[in-house]
Amino acid sequence: MARTSSVDVLRGFALLGIGIVNLPHLAQSIAAQFVPPDTTADLVAKGVVSLLFEGKFFVLFSFLFGWGFGVQLASAARAGMPVGPRYRARLIALGLFGVAHALAVFHGDILVAYAFLGAGLWVLRDATPRVLVRIAAAMVPVAAAALAALGILDAMSMDMAQGQVDLTGAGYRGTYLDAVAQRLADWPLALVVVALFNGPLAFGAFCLGLAAAKTGFFEPGNPGQAVLARRVPLILALALPANAIYAAAILGGLPQGWPTVLGFAALAVGAPGLAAVYVAMVLRLAPRLGLLAPSGSMPLTGYVAQGVLAGAVFHGWGLGLFGTLGNAALLGIACLIWLVVTLAATLWRRHFTRGPLDAALRATARGLAAPWARDR
Repeated sequence: MARTSSVDVLRGFALLGIGIVNLPHLAQSIAAQFVPPDTTADLVAKGVVSLLFEGKFFVLFSFLFGWGFGVQLASAARAGMPVGPRYRARLIALGLFGVAHALAVFHGDILVAYAFLGAGLWVLRDATPRVLVRIAAAMVPVAAAALAALGILDAMSMDMAQGQVDLTGAGYRGTYLDAVAQRLADWPLALVVVALFNGPLAFGAFCLGLAAAKTGFFEPGNPGQAVLARRVPLILALALPANAIYAAAILGGLPQGWPTVLGFAALAVGAPGLAAVYVAMVLRLAPRLGLLAPSGSMPLTGYVAQGVLAGAVFHGWGLGLFGTLGNAALLGIACLIWLVVTLAATLWRRHFTRGPLDAALRATARGLAAPWARDR
């Protein structure tokens, strides 16, 4: 089961969504995230991001992570080699890279969460596709409860800002070392948010991705693709209203209390639903989206590069625009950063097989796995 170009295209597309969602968290204080924008343009931009982007693209990445794990299992089985030591080492390396990323680039890192959730996926390596799909479905109510808890946390944000918790992000306006210290201070709250916002849905997507690998979903002519395409209208009928309710909650358009909390919970249905529609859309258009494949073939490099470029634009060690731009401008800048990363990846792939960070992760994992291989 070789890596297919459609998977790389899908990853490249997912990088756009990840960049759009993450940029405000790199360009504005945490306190600013809890306040609806003042201008109509910024309100519309934040609404569009909440409706079409938030929660959907990490689900895509998580789905592809599970698929990649399935590819590793199949490759190891064909070669008659154990996959356990290599997978364990890869998770450890991913966790180490995640810690470095959280401190050096972006406090909202998800790689550490992937490392922990990936250990759970290992337990399910022999599960049938049917069982994996059922587990993924079971993650939806778990995610709804976690997102409802996040809605309660959002309601407490004003008290947090007036209390002892510093949500101003002042360190991002200073030197690079000041920014590192600020990321370290912001990380505990970010870990809670990642656990609630990303955790259950990411694990469910892991399971779906592993099921997709076991059924050959990305192979040309696989019937699963046709089934998904036929169900797109039904999925949209469920996903768009759910995402609209979530967007209304984010923009303060729902009454405070349980309506807003339920609005957050609606993303548990809306996010994976719209992510599935994006999969169907990209698979249909993949032959025309070849420009996305190079960046998609080096997802770790692209993910980190977008954060580094955002830091260079907004933090004090760069252009120092932190806290000065609204959501509409941030949406445009996020697209521009993604375009720069996509073009740079295209140039890089003309000379190298893997992105620099992807190669470094692979080398680190190999180094960590070597002692276990010698012990066999």
